[in-house]
Amino acid sequence: MLFSEKKIVSLKTNNNYCCMQIEKNHSEKVLTNQVILIGRYLTKKYIHIGMDWKDTTVNNDTDTEWYQYFQNGLESDSKLDYNQNNHRWNKCSGDGIDFEITDNEKQRYIPFLVKIPQLYDKLKHWPTTEQKILVLAVARIMSYNEQTFVQINTNDTYNSLVKMTETTTSTLVKVHYMDMLCSFVEHDAGLKWTLETQYWKNIWNLVLQCQDDNCDDINQKIYHILSKFLQKTSKCAPKICQHVVKQMIQPIICSADKHYPKTKKQPIDLVNPEEYQNFPQTVKCLIEILERLWANNETTSDALKYFSTLRNSCETLTLLSNNRQSSLQLNRILTILCFYEIIELFDGIKVVNQDPLVLSGFFKIFEREMKKGNFDGMWKLLYYGQKYCHHNSKKVPQYFQKGKSIGIGDELTSFQIEPVVVLGEKLLVIPFPQVTECDELLRDALIGDLLSSVSESCVQLGYEVREQYVKAPMGSELTALKCIIKTKPYYSRECRAKVFQGLIFSFKDFITYFKIDVELKDTEHNQLIAEAMLEAIFVFLNNFDLSWRESLGCLEVYMLNYQLFTCSMNWNSNVVILGLKILNITTLKNLTDNMILLVDYSIEHDEMGIMLMEKCASSNVEVREAAMTVICTICQKINEGFESYKNILFHYLTPDVILAKAINDSNQSIRVIALSCLQEIIMMEEFEGYLSSTTFIDNILDVIAKEFDQMILKVSVKLIRQICENDKNESIDNLLKIYKVMFRVAIQERNADVQEEAVKFWKFVTKRNLELQGMIDDVFPNITFSKEHKKIIRLDDKEICKRLIRALDNMSKTGCLYVYQQVLENSETPSQVFSTTLEIITKLSKLLRRYDVTPELISIHGTPQQWSIDSGILSPTTNWVDNDENMRELIEEMINGDITEISCSDVLSLDSDLNVTGAFFSPLNDTEDRLVQVSSLDFMEFIFRKFPNLCKR
Repeated sequence: MLFSEKKIVSLKTNNNYCCMQIEKNHSEKVLTNQVILIGRYLTKKYIHIGMDWKDTTVNNDTDTEWYQYFQNGLESDSKLDYNQNNHRWNKCSGDGIDFEITDNEKQRYIPFLVKIPQLYDKLKHWPTTEQKILVLAVARIMSYNEQTFVQINTNDTYNSLVKMTETTTSTLVKVHYMDMLCSFVEHDAGLKWTLETQYWKNIWNLVLQCQDDNCDDINQKIYHILSKFLQKTSKCAPKICQHVVKQMIQPIICSADKHYPKTKKQPIDLVNPEEYQNFPQTVKCLIEILERLWANNETTSDALKYFSTLRNSCETLTLLSNNRQSSLQLNRILTILCFYEIIELFDGIKVVNQDPLVLSGFFKIFEREMKKGNFDGMWKLLYYGQKYCHHNSKKVPQYFQKGKSIGIGDELTSFQIEPVVVLGEKLLVIPFPQVTECDELLRDALIGDLLSSVSESCVQLGYEVREQYVKAPMGSELTALKCIIKTKPYYSRECRAKVFQGLIFSFKDFITYFKIDVELKDTEHNQLIAEAMLEAIFVFLNNFDLSWRESLGCLEVYMLNYQLFTCSMNWNSNVVILGLKILNITTLKNLTDNMILLVDYSIEHDEMGIMLMEKCASSNVEVREAAMTVICTICQKINEGFESYKNILFHYLTPDVILAKAINDSNQSIRVIALSCLQEIIMMEEFEGYLSSTTFIDNILDVIAKEFDQMILKVSVKLIRQICENDKNESIDNLLKIYKVMFRVAIQERNADVQEEAVKFWKFVTKRNLELQGMIDDVFPNITFSKEHKKIIRLDDKEICKRLIRALDNMSKTGCLYVYQQVLENSETPSQVFSTTLEIITKLSKLLRRYDVTPELISIHGTPQQWSIDSGILSPTTNWVDNDENMRELIEEMINGDITEISCSDVLSLDSDLNVTGAFFSPLNDTEDRLVQVSSLDFMEFIFRKFPNLCKR
């Protein structure tokens, strides 16, 4: 790197690479890719955080030599990929070697590392910061192997690398240095060198130096390295582990000893909040390390035992502290140590006859915070208790009471539900809210479930908590709800169901409270409660496999959520959005066919239609999107059998209203959802005439012609196809315009998804043409009925051949064959579009070959309009069954001959036969509106001559 001897003053990123900005008024040369050694190694995670790079001093001569050394040593190496394209160097080590190193590669890397001290002795100047990081990364990878470690260290290389690191102020260099030290304890040679040099004694100080509240990514990497170091040394070098742990816990122990009364008469000295400012980083690091050690099931008891002496000190400080944040941090440490001691105490015993939460002292911690009135801290502590219990659930014992096993998670869940269930009592200021007899039975059942799954000590403490919490001012319920949301991943299936039921009761009480005096209750705090409660319910409904009991509760949420909107019109946008999302998810996922009757007579759909209509007109984009999503879900449910919802579409959210949103809304996502609603409405017979009308179709075609958003285009094209598919009565009047638009999209559109959807439209056209010639379910039946001649016709191979030629001629007129040929012959056609088209033509080609439809046949006999009675292609009259005798012979042949089975579809009366064109083709006879076409003969030549080669693409 060639710069004047000035310091780099800033570092910024450009396309994931490191770019350096030099002080103004100093010479600067262009940085090449090869100069920036770290490359992608300095990922977004590490570059954007503004690490300290002040140790990077620029010197032209020495930097040139270091540059040449790295250039010659690493640039041509495909594994290191010095030219920045190798992502293996993007991060520090994980749980082992990043990739395997061959013997040849070892022989290349070892000299590179060994010669670094010699070059330093010559230059008296260390390489740049980026180069230091790469050196440490290579050394760390190589050091996992004992033999390689010994070879590298023959020249005292590692001591030199340590000295190189000591001169730096860069956090990243220090992080990689610690990572390298951690790799030394993997084998005896490295461990011996580590013990002799004692560089490990400084690892805790390095951790404290590198911690930064603004750089969480770096912090997480540091915690990972230190926890891995403690796990390794606790097995192979316990004294090292013990010494480092002692360094970590010493500040807390000293602070506790300072404030702990030495005699009974000595007054209690509360901890000054300012004193906590002396070791916040220590406490933060301790928590992170303890959590990692606790979560590691294999080595739980190896390193954690050295932290046991910390428990008394933490209890002292929490007892003497009024700082709630510090108390929570210390209580987290205490909780891990409590659970660890339980595991050690019972040593693998799965079931015990005493409550583990009592024995461990967790209830004591919980009760202490209750007496302080720190309810926020209590609810947070329950969350961490659930988290830590979940991480080691197989080792934490269960309590056996009255023939029933009780888990720690069940007991913690009972405490978490308590503030939710008691909320109604606090709001209504009465011992028990007024409820129906059925509701009271359900509440009793929930309470019974809770009491049967906890110990007597838990019940006793629970009553104390309830008594204190009811008297406490409002505020902590928000924390309780947020903690329940965070705890969801750690709940068992049974606990999740209990919490969900408790949330329903709380939601019901909240609405009852709100209805008493809406204006008085319409406060900011109540808005926050409603938001937190709806968020909790939404989280539990999402990705939750509900049983029949919870499904009934879900139905109740559906009704309560609707009541929430009707009892007040002043909810903030967050509440409205969450309410609409719950309305959607309860409708979509949790209403089964068995609940149709329950829903049909219990919901005032008129008022719901008005409410949804108002929300669709909201100025808030998220509210409109959530409301339109509910409407789309309602349309889906109508098609699944919930007929009562149709009233909403008939009187309020009519297709006209939804079409207006699809065309005019300013938000693209809302327009896509509105178009999806129309796709569902197409399936309803009541709106069939409207959706196939010229005006409606023209509006959608205009969207396709003018729109640029790819998702809207895709959904619109699909909508047109579905309209045509559902046009059973062939009532569409503007087919020519449809063909022209879909022709242009299929040929000119460059977005693969949109073009593929257009090809699928032409696939439908192909299928409809074949059906008009008698095909049913991709098969030609043995006989069909001609409405024009009022005769039953036998469909032999020659007759089918004639019908296939007619179908090809009709598809030629629509432009369908031209679309297929252009898509397949265009080398720029996206692969997914090509594959879809290839599948269509392959199937069509097999059908034509089966019935001997060849280019020669079409060339000789021409188009169907040119056929005569004397033509070599059989006339349909020869297949007519025009008297009873012929009919009897045909039936006998079908029963006793080769044809032994016939389905109902074989004798289905079709609306078309050989000489009937049908609505899908008649508009195309106008010469002035003719589309670009490829003749049937040319297309057959294409299938027989060019298509086989295109299949190999």
